[in-house]
Amino acid sequence: MNRTIVKTREAYDFLALVPQLVGFQPERSMVLVAFRGNRTCGAMRFNLPSADASRMLLQRIASTLVGTLCRIPGVDAVVPVVYTEEAFASVAGLPAERFAETVCARAELSGFLVRDALCVAPDGWGSYLDPSCPAGGHPLADIAASEVQRAIPAEARHDLASLRSRADLPRVDLAARERISRRLARYRKLGGKEETVPELLAMVGDILDPVATAEAALDWDPSALDPDDVAALLFLLQGPACRDQMMLQFAFGETVGALTHALNLRYAAVQSATGQSMDDIVRAEREHKGDDDPDAKQTSDLMLGLTTVRPDPDRIEGAVRLLLTVVALAPRRARPAPYCMLAWLSWAMGRGSVAGIFIDRALTVDPRYGMANLLDTLISSGHLPDWAFAVPFDEERPPGDDESGRHVD
Repeated sequence: MNRTIVKTREAYDFLALVPQLVGFQPERSMVLVAFRGNRTCGAMRFNLPSADASRMLLQRIASTLVGTLCRIPGVDAVVPVVYTEEAFASVAGLPAERFAETVCARAELSGFLVRDALCVAPDGWGSYLDPSCPAGGHPLADIAASEVQRAIPAEARHDLASLRSRADLPRVDLAARERISRRLARYRKLGGKEETVPELLAMVGDILDPVATAEAALDWDPSALDPDDVAALLFLLQGPACRDQMMLQFAFGETVGALTHALNLRYAAVQSATGQSMDDIVRAEREHKGDDDPDAKQTSDLMLGLTTVRPDPDRIEGAVRLLLTVVALAPRRARPAPYCMLAWLSWAMGRGSVAGIFIDRALTVDPRYGMANLLDTLISSGHLPDWAFAVPFDEERPPGDDESGRHVD
C-alpha cells in the first residue's frame, strides 16, 4: 500500500485533513484520530450524545470510546474532534464542551497523550485546549483555505460526501427494473422456494456458478448493467448460503468464495439426506468437530470479524458500488439480501453507521429477515472486526524521528 505523508502545521490544517482520514464529511460526530508516534494510524467516528446527557452517561460513553482506542496496537496519542450542529454563538464556551472534556480526561487517565481537542461548528472552529480561543470561534474559512487541501495527491484524495449519502441509491431505468423483475420471476419458478430447498445449490452449479458469477460481477460496470446479469445475481443472492459466500468472496477473494461454496454444498447434501435445517446442521457439526473443521471455523470467523486477516478494500468498494445499483434495480421483496450484504461490507470497512442504515432498510421490507436481525444485534452491540485493529505489515516499524507529518491511508 502506498503511503501519503501530509504535514499539518496549524490546527485548521489538521481539521482540513480529518474528513479525508474518515472518507466523508462528519456530522453530529466525534472523531478520535489516533496516533502511533508522530503519525496518524486510525480515525474512528462515533455519534455525539444528546446535549442534555447526564454526567454519568457521558462518562460511560467516553469509557467505551477510549476502550475502542485501546484496541489499536501501539497507539500513544489522540486528537478528539467534535462535529456539531450547535453554534458557538448559542453557548458559553465551546459547543459540546462537557463531552469533549470527559473524553479527554478519560483518554489521559488511560495513558494517552491528548495532542489537541478540536470542535467544528456551523459558525466556526476552535480548540478546547486553547484558552485564547475567541468567543465566537475561528472562521471556517481557515479550514477551507488550508494548504492541506492541495497537498493531498489526487490518487489519495477522497470525494467527500455526508455519511448518509454513502447509502444513497442511484437512479435507474424503470424499463430495466421491470425486465429484471420478470426474469427473476422465471428463475423463482425454476428454483421453487430457494431459501429452503437444499437442491438449489446443486442446481445453480449447473446453471449459474456462484463463485464465477461473483468474480465476474466485480468487473461489471454499475452504470451499464445487463438486466439478465442482474436478475441472475439477484436470484443467487436470495439463497442465504450463496448470499454469504458471495459476500465473503467480494471481501476476501475468489479462494475464500470457493472454500465457502464447497462448505455450503456439503451442508446442503446433509440437509437433503436428513431433512434438518441448515442452522441445526451447522450447529451439530461445530459441536461434534469443534475446531477440527478449519474450513467451517475460517468461514465463521470471517463472518464475525474474529480474525486479523484484512479484507481487500478495493474489492469491497467495487462490490458496494455494484450492489447499490443492484438494489435500486431489484423488486422490493428481493432487496433484503443485497441490503444485508451492503451492511456487512460497510461494517467490514468500519462504517457501522452506514451499515445500520442498510439494516433498517432490509428490516423495513422484511422484519423477520434472519440475516438483518443477526447483523442488527452484532452492530448494535458495538462489536468491530478484529482486522480494524490490526497493524498493517508496512506499519509495524516505529516511525523515525523525522516523520512529523500526518498519515493518510
